[in-house]
Amino acid sequence: MRLIMKIAELMANKLEKLFQEASLENIKADTYKDLCGALHVTKMYYDMDLGGDDRYRNHRTGKLIFEATPVDDKLVLYDSGIPGGLKKCYNFYYDGNEYVHAYIEFEKAVKEDDIDQELCAFMANVIYIIISRQNMRKMLDYAETSDVLTGIPNIAMVQRKYYTVLQHSRPQDYAVLRINLRNFRYINEMCGAQAGDEAIIQYSRKLLKFTEDDECAGRMGGDNFVVYLHNENLKNFLKKISTVTISKLKNAPNNRFDVVAWVGISMLSEDENKTFLERLNDANVACGLGKSRLKQDVVYYGKELKNMVMQGRDIIGIFPTAVKNHEFTPFFQPKVDMKTGKLVGFEALCRWFHEDHYIYPDQFIPILDREGLIPKLDLAIFDETCKAIKRWKEMGLTPPRISSNFSRKDLFVPKIESKILKVIEENGLSTDDVEIEITESTKDVEYERLITFVKTLKENGLFISIDDFGTGYSSLSLLHNIDADVIKIDKSFTDMITADDKTAILVESIITIAQRLKMEVIAEGVETKEQGKKLVELGCNLAQGYYYSKPVDYQSATEIINSCDYAPVV
Repeated sequence: MRLIMKIAELMANKLEKLFQEASLENIKADTYKDLCGALHVTKMYYDMDLGGDDRYRNHRTGKLIFEATPVDDKLVLYDSGIPGGLKKCYNFYYDGNEYVHAYIEFEKAVKEDDIDQELCAFMANVIYIIISRQNMRKMLDYAETSDVLTGIPNIAMVQRKYYTVLQHSRPQDYAVLRINLRNFRYINEMCGAQAGDEAIIQYSRKLLKFTEDDECAGRMGGDNFVVYLHNENLKNFLKKISTVTISKLKNAPNNRFDVVAWVGISMLSEDENKTFLERLNDANVACGLGKSRLKQDVVYYGKELKNMVMQGRDIIGIFPTAVKNHEFTPFFQPKVDMKTGKLVGFEALCRWFHEDHYIYPDQFIPILDREGLIPKLDLAIFDETCKAIKRWKEMGLTPPRISSNFSRKDLFVPKIESKILKVIEENGLSTDDVEIEITESTKDVEYERLITFVKTLKENGLFISIDDFGTGYSSLSLLHNIDADVIKIDKSFTDMITADDKTAILVESIITIAQRLKMEVIAEGVETKEQGKKLVELGCNLAQGYYYSKPVDYQSATEIINSCDYAPVV
């Protein structure tokens, strides 16, 4: 009997059953068995051009995500194991491009005349439609649970796996980690975005290798990752991720880059019961505080951190009222000519006087910075500084020029230059009375904005000081493109100047270049007479630091202006 008759007999039941099963669940080889056996088909398979995209592979097993078994780059749908003979191939197209081939192999006894070409094409269409639908559903499931760039689990999948392991384990037995790559931005800056993507992919796969089968690592987006793992594996895991080497990275020195990370960890005590997302939030908090305030690579969430968080929320809540009530006040650190001992200036540094006690910057600056409130604080301190200068002048004193700090984030405040000039005008001051001090920029977009910012203020007669000079990679370019009046040698150089010849050579070079460009040079962080002598020897006469004075309040600064000169260091 010709195969056309057999197909006609099977159309009413077996194909209908096939479609029903395909619409309800994942089809398997057994789904085809009766149909293929009746048609004397020994094997059905197809290939599909995935463009060589490795993202559709399970990164733990290396297998394609589809149910079909990959054999020589073909997805085998059914294989009876019986040697085949006649083989038919059917091509399918998408957007005019050929990208799928469906294959049907028949038993050796089947001849070309036994086959109805139209019905075989119909059979190929059935294969294509059903399998395409199945694979589309699998790809959608994959997209919902996997990170697009790396192919590793996303948060949704990590959370699902976490609750799966808790069906036979206790949550107290597992640690939840939030990982933020500490120096990742340098890869993008040095090597480009494509290299950055490659680094993220490599790092992701290494994380998977560091976890066991009932543990899980996933990507949250950007350079942020989430992991849960057994408590007993935590120490070893942290050791492995302390430095992760990314290799074969174009444009990187030696084609490699060592990645380190900030890590926040949530561990549960015996009486605690938290959801996965609550634990992830705790780990996020620990990671963020380790990065912004504690400056620690690994931080565990606990009562102490919880108190810091509550304090942070309190600070954010009362900040607007504190500004309105003038609770933020400048303390003044003297700037001194080390050769003569003469007071030549002050730097205004922020203190917060709240409920009869001072709150020091390290307790509130990182919190305000994280919440984007630093520009408001900088303008408030600048206003208070101008008010202090005005009071000194009304007392008949002649205060030296006073510098006030502005963050790089201030550069992007709308009309920030006009706001600075308005504060000076409202306090009845001259632009000669104040100096704007800004940290050396390290990002191209900030660098370009910094040039405009400085140019505008200089045109209005303000003095400009570049703080922390020498710590950014653009230092020489900065000297060339920005018409600053003063550069401040960073404390990290001052600390080493008497102990390290290379540091002394670098500092001397900075001083020489700045002086030839008609810029003043001042060293910050001078704490010993020996440091002062070395700086003077190298050509830097101006300094500020604990050797002369800590930052002092308004009254003490008034006394310094009235009567205090310092002893020369030479």
